[in-house]
Amino acid sequence: MQPTKTSPLSMFSQPMQYLVPIFQRGYVWTIERQIQLLWADIVERAKELERYQIVQRAAQEQGSPHLARPPRRHFLGTVIITEHRAGMPGEPITAEVIDGQQRMTTTQLLALAFRDAVAGVEDEFYRKCVDGYTWNAAVYREKHAHFKVWPTNAGRQEMTDLVESRSLDEVCKRYPVVTIGSGKSKKRIARPLLVEAYLYFYGVIGLFLRGVDFDEVVPPAPGSLEALVDDALAESGHQIDRTLAAQWTHSIRHETLPRLPQHDLPIQQSKIDLLLATLNEYIQLIELRLGADDDAQVIFESLNDRGERLTPADLVRNFVFLEATRINASAGKLYETHWRDFDESPAEKGAVSKSKLFWKVEERQGRLTNTRLDTLLYHYVSMRTMNDVKLDHVFEEFKQWWLTGKKDVDQELARLKRAATLFRAMVLPDRSTRLGRFAHNLRVLDSSTVTPVVLFLGERLGTDSADFLDCLSVLESYLVRRAVCTRTTKAYNRVFPGLLKRLSEAQTPTAELVADHLKSLAGGETQDWPDDATFRKAWLELNTYKALRSAKTKMLLEALELGCRNEVHHESAQLPSIALHVEHVLPVAWEEHWPALDDETAVMVRNHLLHNIGNLTLLTAKLNPSLSNSAFAIKRPEITKSLLALNAYFQDAALVGPDATWDEKCIQARSQKLFAVAVKIWPFGLTDSTAS
Repeated sequence: MQPTKTSPLSMFSQPMQYLVPIFQRGYVWTIERQIQLLWADIVERAKELERYQIVQRAAQEQGSPHLARPPRRHFLGTVIITEHRAGMPGEPITAEVIDGQQRMTTTQLLALAFRDAVAGVEDEFYRKCVDGYTWNAAVYREKHAHFKVWPTNAGRQEMTDLVESRSLDEVCKRYPVVTIGSGKSKKRIARPLLVEAYLYFYGVIGLFLRGVDFDEVVPPAPGSLEALVDDALAESGHQIDRTLAAQWTHSIRHETLPRLPQHDLPIQQSKIDLLLATLNEYIQLIELRLGADDDAQVIFESLNDRGERLTPADLVRNFVFLEATRINASAGKLYETHWRDFDESPAEKGAVSKSKLFWKVEERQGRLTNTRLDTLLYHYVSMRTMNDVKLDHVFEEFKQWWLTGKKDVDQELARLKRAATLFRAMVLPDRSTRLGRFAHNLRVLDSSTVTPVVLFLGERLGTDSADFLDCLSVLESYLVRRAVCTRTTKAYNRVFPGLLKRLSEAQTPTAELVADHLKSLAGGETQDWPDDATFRKAWLELNTYKALRSAKTKMLLEALELGCRNEVHHESAQLPSIALHVEHVLPVAWEEHWPALDDETAVMVRNHLLHNIGNLTLLTAKLNPSLSNSAFAIKRPEITKSLLALNAYFQDAALVGPDATWDEKCIQARSQKLFAVAVKIWPFGLTDSTAS
């Protein structure tokens, strides 16, 4: 490696382009965490330089030596790049940025904002000078070859727009503040981080060039609401940031066309000179240029603890595509074919997330919250290694697996992409399909540890095959029966890796093999698949609504509704498209309108059966409290209005009429009836259709 002390503007003054490899992560620096701190350091150096220059001039005028110390240089960090590569005719000289792309991109955004901030000054020298840090002026075949920094695919459109716009108004026109929804569901879609960074720099540079401190506090008017809020907060030891920089940050996040504070003040040419001198001489980088024998991947991994934490997806992506580069495969083609969707696929409509990208949406799994892509890789690596992988060790496990045997990059990325298609169908389940219902139930049961098994079965059997769906039925039966029997889930991190190993040893995995393995598990209730007798006892005795809570209870009832419909129509039925609501037939507040009980034991029995599955049903419309707590003769007709198959039970002659009652015996009888449906939905082993 060849280290060189330099500055960002010195690097940008060369007629070349710095390429961020397409497989690196996108831009992640934010105003609060990095950018405003960087600007504060730049301003501090500029003020030191300005004081030094004043003292120096005064000393020269008096003919005496000046004693002021030169300003300290601010060390921005290290940038590691590959050797410069001369392009073909019509192409720029390029170097790939192995580490430090966030710094390089940020300082280029600063240069672009500087360019636009001085666009209106009369002296053409300044306009051309700053423009030279943002534009390669030679003749090139491709438009983007003129750009100093060419980011990953995820940021190329934003960079193109920022380079081409050349004004605050045009940037804001291309990237307006967008608000969707209304009321409590109202949500603001944030501008891209690249655009936010540019806008922040534009504002604070504009203030600097006008001689205004960006951290100048603007107090609210006396007696205003803002002043009253400040006084109230001050009493509790808190305060609101009312600096000009904070106001500007708020504006760029809430206003489509923010207006710079004190923009009517003239730009001072001395401030342009000062900022140019500061950026050129007192903001320092160490440029490390790799030699032919330096291993870029080893260096990349060793720097993982610097700056923003690299995610498992960042590390896996970088590793795989550097492997492709090593064997002279086309990293660009592989990216376009297999990985681009992970970086650019939009999030589903209505997703509650800070990100607008599907794979960047964060979701909870167990106690942890991670992006969908990191979660996919966690399950995928667990499938490949057949081990219980820890999320913090996903990359290490992936790398170890990759290096255990020769891997074809194209084939492995294709396999990951197919797994991603199945995983996406599980994240956004279509409940009109068997896979969608399984995925929905899996999420309700919070049993994601089975996901690697599902990915394996999908890869080996195909997600459209009857064998695959039969395997899902067996897995769901195991999970649901254990949930109803209130079994622990703690052993699942042993159960499912063990099942994976068993399935991988078979030439073709089958539902019968899955069932045999789950039946053979030792360890008693920590791992067992409850048989019919055990399942029945729990079903009839369980305080279902309290033990399983609302979501799991609703999942059971919806499955029973489908089971009842299938018994009538003898075909694959669908749930109604409208929302369904869980209702207690005997209401929780039963005392006022239902027959009184003579002794405490009877009350205890009733209150226990109150939450049993036999007393629970679904309705297509939620009853108001008065109707929900009414006597059975009044409530029963409302229940049957839903036209759900589950509620056909209440059309029985014994339950119709003004004298009909709904008591403990009725609840127990219905629970028995529903168990007959449940045991068909979640059989112990294989049904005749599954076995065939």
